[in-house]
Amino acid sequence: MSAKKSKPGVERLVLKLSGYARGKARSSTPGLSAAESEIRAIASRDYRQALRRCLSQAKVQQIVSIAKTQVWPHLNQEPVRLVSLDEFVHRWSTFGVDFKFASLSSKSGLSLLGFYLTNADGLRERPLIFANTAHHPALIGLALDHEMGHHLTAQIFASAEDTTHLLSLTAFEEHLTDPLELSADTLVSFGVFPAPVARALFQDAKGASAGAGLSDVIFDKVLKYIKDRYDVRLELIRGAHEKFQGLAALIHYTKLRRALLAEYDV
Repeated sequence: MSAKKSKPGVERLVLKLSGYARGKARSSTPGLSAAESEIRAIASRDYRQALRRCLSQAKVQQIVSIAKTQVWPHLNQEPVRLVSLDEFVHRWSTFGVDFKFASLSSKSGLSLLGFYLTNADGLRERPLIFANTAHHPALIGLALDHEMGHHLTAQIFASAEDTTHLLSLTAFEEHLTDPLELSADTLVSFGVFPAPVARALFQDAKGASAGAGLSDVIFDKVLKYIKDRYDVRLELIRGAHEKFQGLAALIHYTKLRRALLAEYDV
């Protein structure tokens, strides 16, 4: 076995992306060590345990039912498509929410994917979804789907949906203890990995380790899937921070989808 294959797939990719960062003056991109640490943290977390603590099977079914009825009729049956921002607004502005887009390309701005702002304070007639367009189109789509998830699940978590929900690419571990965030993440994971895709990718879903790390075989299959389906190759995403942010998102939604399949068979 080669030295390259001696490390788990996630770890190999972290080291590979670290190499890109070093080649582009790593010293000028502070915070990468923290990003690497967070990636390793979520890569080793037990997502099945987190899912059980935050969302029951009945709650997951309720969330999916609302989403299929109102926005995504084929949710968990076929993958969501990436569409233009204009098409997104045209399709979804009828669901009682407004949209705003801006490119926040500074180092601090890039940590933000988007946010959902309710109208509970009376300052707006309708809730607002914001997306940071400085990111890769796939991450912009992820942000829009996540924030729409907040809009939909406001019906379920009515008493709690009275604040702003920020989607940061450096806070996925926090989502594992927050039912509101994990609910929105659940809809994203069903959209990216619908049941037929999930069952093909996660053949270890019933194993004892299905909530923890990702095997090399599964991780390589996931990388190929997102490349073929969404034209996403992490090493080609511009910027050292953005590469690590993309990897964090991929690990988070992959592990959540596998946990949903393993725990609730959906």
